[in-house]
Amino acid sequence: MGRLESKIAEYVGDYSRRHGYPPTVEELISTFGIPTVICMMFYIFNLFRIGMIRNSLFFGTGDLKLIPIKAK
Repeated sequence: MGRLESKIAEYVGDYSRRHGYPPTVEELISTFGIPTVICMMFYIFNLFRIGMIRNSLFFGTGDLKLIPIKAK
């Protein structure tokens, strides 16, 4: 894993632990800048694909509520 991938993975993990849900691509852009996000788009897309990043274009962040799920 390269240096930028490590920084992004660390940010995603820290953000998820603090907020209880993953960051959006827009939040990555505001943190790392658009050139970095564009360069790392393949890696970021894979994080999105496995559910580690949300897409706020479809889901938004303003009224996000976590729904508890009862495990058996």
